[in-house]
Amino acid sequence: MQHRLIWFRDDLRLSDHAAWAAATQDATNAKLSAVFLTADADWAEFGYGANRLWFTEQLLRHLSQTLAAQGVQLQVIRLQTYQAQTDWITQFCRTEAVTDLYFNQEYQVNERRRDLAVMNGLGADTQVHSFVDRVILQPGEVKTGDDRFYGVFSPFKRRWLSTLQNATYAPYRPQFTERAPVAALDWAPLADRPDSDLSHLALTEQDAQERLDVFIDQRLLDYAHARNNPAIAGTSRLSPYLARGLLSPRQCIARAEKKLDRPIWDFPDQAFSWINELIWRDFYHHLLVGFPRLSKNRAFQPHTEAMIWRNDPDEIKAWKNGQTGIPIVDAGMRELIQSGWMHNRVRMIVAQFLTKNLLVDWRVGERYFMRYLVDSDLGANNGGWQWSASTGTDAAPYFRVFNPVSQSETHDADGLYLARWIPELQALPPKKRHAPWTTTPPAGYPPPIVDLKATRARAIAAFKELPK
Repeated sequence: MQHRLIWFRDDLRLSDHAAWAAATQDATNAKLSAVFLTADADWAEFGYGANRLWFTEQLLRHLSQTLAAQGVQLQVIRLQTYQAQTDWITQFCRTEAVTDLYFNQEYQVNERRRDLAVMNGLGADTQVHSFVDRVILQPGEVKTGDDRFYGVFSPFKRRWLSTLQNATYAPYRPQFTERAPVAALDWAPLADRPDSDLSHLALTEQDAQERLDVFIDQRLLDYAHARNNPAIAGTSRLSPYLARGLLSPRQCIARAEKKLDRPIWDFPDQAFSWINELIWRDFYHHLLVGFPRLSKNRAFQPHTEAMIWRNDPDEIKAWKNGQTGIPIVDAGMRELIQSGWMHNRVRMIVAQFLTKNLLVDWRVGERYFMRYLVDSDLGANNGGWQWSASTGTDAAPYFRVFNPVSQSETHDADGLYLARWIPELQALPPKKRHAPWTTTPPAGYPPPIVDLKATRARAIAAFKELPK
C-alpha cells in the first residue's frame, strides 16, 4: 500500500497547491499523511517575529480543520533547526514506510540545503516529488543568452514574459476523493499573541480569495494610478497571503486574465502595473538561487560592504518608534508597529531615510521589518532594503535620495495618511502636516532628529568614496 506524506511549508492552502494536487491524484487506496515542521531556533536567528508566527499559527489551525474534515490529519511538529527537520522527515519516512514524499520548493539557501539533504538521506523506498509553487517560473528557467542569472530586472522581465508565453501556468485543480472525517490534532502554539493588531487579516482560503476578487473587480484597472497613495485602498494588500501561501501567484494571474479576457502580456498598462509586482516577486526568488550571498546577510554589490555606517543607537530607536520628527517616516513606522503591515511606497521612504539620512546599515532595517511584517519574505524584504540602500540589484543610484517631505506632499497631498497614524498632527492644516516644523509645532510631536539637506549630502559623499 502506498503511504504518501505531504510536507507543508509557506503554502498553507489546498486550492492550487502543486504538491497537494499531485499527492492526492489517484490516491483512493493510498494512505495520506500531512506535516508542518517548525525550526524555532533558526527562525529566531533569522528574525521571525510574533506577528508572522501568530499569523502562520492561525492559518495552520484552519488548514488542520479543513484537512481533518477530508480525512487527513495534519501534524505540526515543533523542532529547533533545519537539521532537525531533515532528521525528522528521514526518520518518519523510514519508520512509517512512506513510499512518496511531496513538497513545494523553497529558495533560500538553508531551505535548499535542507531539501537536498532530505533527498540524499532517503533510500530507494521513498520517492521524493518536489514542485514549483511559490513562483510562476522556476528560478533558473529565466536566464541570459550565456546561461547566467539575471542581475537586473528589466531584461529579466522581458525574458520572463517571453518564456511564460510557452509555459503552463494555470492553477492546479486537484481531484480529491474525500475520506471519512478524522479528529484534528493539537499542538503548542507557535506564538501566544502577535505584537500588532492583526484583526484586519483574512485567515481562510475563502476569505483570501474573496479579497483577491474584490481587488481584481474594483481596483485592478486603477492600480497604476492609485498604488502610490497610502491614504487610500489603492494596492491589493494581498502580500501576506502570497507570503504565507494562502494564495498562489497562479491564482492571481488567472483571476486577472479572466477579468480582462486576455493574457497578461496584452494587459493595458494600468492593470499590467500590478502584474509587474508579481514579476518582481519571481525576480527576487530568482536572485536567491542565482546569488546565494543574499541569504547570508551580504550585499548584492560587494563593493558596498566597505561602507562605514554610523548606526547611531538613539537615531535608530527614534526611527523604530516613529519619533523622528519626519511625519511620513513616523506614520509608516507606526503603521508597521500597530498593524504589522506598511504601504509599499512608504516602505521605500522609511528605508531610504534610515539608510541615507541616518546612514544606518540596511540590515538593521531589514531585520526590524522581518520582526513586524506579516508578509515578511527574505527575497522581497532583502530586495527592497538593498534597493533603497543602493547596495542591491537595480538599486537606486546612491545620489538619488528620496526627500521624505516632497514624497509625502506628492503621494499624500492632503495629509490623510499622516493624520491617521500620527494623531498629534490632526489639528494642523492638511498642507502643514508634511513639515510641521515650518509652523507652530504640535504638542507632543518631536522636532526632526536630522537636517534632511545636510544628511543627504553626507550620504552622497559617503557612497562616492566607496572603492569600486
